Amino acid sequence: MTTYMMTRTPAKAAEFTRAIAEQDATAQVLYAPILDAVGSQPEDWEEVAFALIRGEFSWVTFTSVNGVLGLDTLARGLGQSLAELLGAAQIAAVGQATEAALTDRGLMVDFVPETQSAAGMVDEWLIDEEWDNPMDETVLAVQGTTASPALEEGLTDYGYTVATLPVYDMVPYPAESPLTSQLPEGVSEPDNTALTLEAAVTALATTDVLVATSPLLLRTLAEAAGSPLPPIVAIGASTEAAARNLPEHLRPATITVSASPAPADLAAAALAL
Repeated sequence: MTTYMMTRTPAKAAEFTRAIAEQDATAQVLYAPILDAVGSQPEDWEEVAFALIRGEFSWVTFTSVNGVLGLDTLARGLGQSLAELLGAAQIAAVGQATEAALTDRGLMVDFVPETQSAAGMVDEWLIDEEWDNPMDETVLAVQGTTASPALEEGLTDYGYTVATLPVYDMVPYPAESPLTSQLPEGVSEPDNTALTLEAAVTALATTDVLVATSPLLLRTLAEAAGSPLPPIVAIGASTEAAARNLPEHLRPATITVSASPAPADLAAAALAL
């Protein structure tokens, strides 16, 4: 029996689990979210909110579903929907899941890169559209407090004025009031079967393949483990780089990257190890 560990909750890993089971009925999938996203209100939130209402941002970018949930929470605190708050601003989403979270809230997404990462957003930003002069454009980057500066730096290099808005923090799982608890009914998280960080470290001893879904989650698990991780499937290039940059005493012997973040591709990469 092959044991896979994924750094997601059971609900978020459901499609991956089904894809694995279709190819290996005896496989076991463990769920280790490691960290939970909790909403946070930036000190300059009121100033940014009024700027959004006045239409001062040409673009608003989202690099995760958590960013959508966090800003949606802040918008509702003002008595507005997310669509009302963002008004006529153009919307960019890092990938399909983030796009879906936005469209579910009544927003039209103007740009989604083929490579689903902040670096992909930068690389493809000017490909599909003929943008106005960046010098006249202001972008609001909605993100977490630990977000990579890749998007901000890339768009700044293009000539845009970029403001960042951290709307969530990552805290040890399980959090008392995670942003995932605000998902619509029917997709709530059945987290009773998910492992805490301590339990995940113990379970690594019998894990054959680790499916890592973010650089932060990977580094947190590796540091807690204190020994080499099992073979890794990284969800994308940034997570792969994080795995390869781990200290030698933590680095796994085998590191591969999924063809895309899609559950089917993650499962295919995991099954191939």
